[in-house]
Amino acid sequence: MLSLSNILCDQISGTENLRYGHKRADADLADPTPRPVVVWALTKACNLKCVHCYASATREPSPDELTDDQGKALLDDLKAFNVPAVLFSGGEPLVRASALDMIGYARSIGLRCTLSTNGLLISDSVADKLAEIGLQYVGISIDGVEARHDRLRGLKGASRDTWAAIDRCRSRGIKVGVRFTVHALNQDDLEAVFDLCDEHNIDRLCVYHLAYSGRGEGMQRVDLSSEQTRDVMNRIFARVQRNQQVGRNLELLTVGNHADAAYVIWTLEQSDPARADLVRQRLAGTGGNRSGQNIAAIDPEGGVHYDQFSWHYTCGNVKQTPFSHIWRATADPRLAILRDRKPHLPPKCQACRFIDLCNGNLRTRAEAATGNWLGDDPGCYLPDEARAPQIG
Repeated sequence: MLSLSNILCDQISGTENLRYGHKRADADLADPTPRPVVVWALTKACNLKCVHCYASATREPSPDELTDDQGKALLDDLKAFNVPAVLFSGGEPLVRASALDMIGYARSIGLRCTLSTNGLLISDSVADKLAEIGLQYVGISIDGVEARHDRLRGLKGASRDTWAAIDRCRSRGIKVGVRFTVHALNQDDLEAVFDLCDEHNIDRLCVYHLAYSGRGEGMQRVDLSSEQTRDVMNRIFARVQRNQQVGRNLELLTVGNHADAAYVIWTLEQSDPARADLVRQRLAGTGGNRSGQNIAAIDPEGGVHYDQFSWHYTCGNVKQTPFSHIWRATADPRLAILRDRKPHLPPKCQACRFIDLCNGNLRTRAEAATGNWLGDDPGCYLPDEARAPQIG
């Protein structure tokens, strides 16, 4: 995650240390294993069928999903391992009958929790329960204006009900972040999504780049071109700056493409070199993409993955081995490489002056596009002149 409102306008949210791209400053020197934000998919079942779903969610749960007892044992292990946060996801996590119990248990043992949901199952009573549990943050996805959202989500009326859920959460003091995955089918709705966030007084918007994972792998043909991605980023920059001018306190982040940090700096180098230097210093310790280090995922059946987009590759299973042991051991060859990936990245990355800020970007997208998980990520939209070393 990259907070553009922070690096462009110095807006502070207070949660910067929980971003997937940030290294832990309080790592245990006796055990330097990185502690990841863990995305746990409670179930593969979902009440929608979104075209870009990275989990390829289905109507029914997958076979042999973790039981409640196994889930609580997992949460106990994550607490003992001192992970910074657990993000409950799916499928649609609230389809699982015990979802609120799992979140409540995590909160009771002191885990910081967030919920990723489409919002359709957040009734008044569910919103009351989430507030009672003490859930502080819910991420809810929006795919554009009403007609487009409903079409991409496969259900008429989904947009209306999702915004109603957003309002329910906010009225109970639960912070809501709107998530918008941008691609060629909905890029024209970007400004409308900004406006909808203003109408509902949302204080965080996360713009996701498309990940070629799950059903999203089949959407490569409608991903943005490099030129279109740069245009989208420029439009986001403009909105951030406009918000600052009018006093609108919307935290605006981009997710899923670590070329964003490089593009911000390159753009500022041409218009505000002093700010470019400041941003580069501010981002120097983030390390770029942290899959396999500061982000991890666990699927409904207990499979461990190096990020939430890598369900196609399993590093171990918590039914046989505690997550903390899998993460510490790095016996899996991909995990071992991800802990020190730079020597393994393709020549294009090796030669880029921004390699320390990007770290080779999203490996799952590279694998889907090239067949090589250490190949070039087509999501890199930097022009050649941006990646080249500066002269003078």
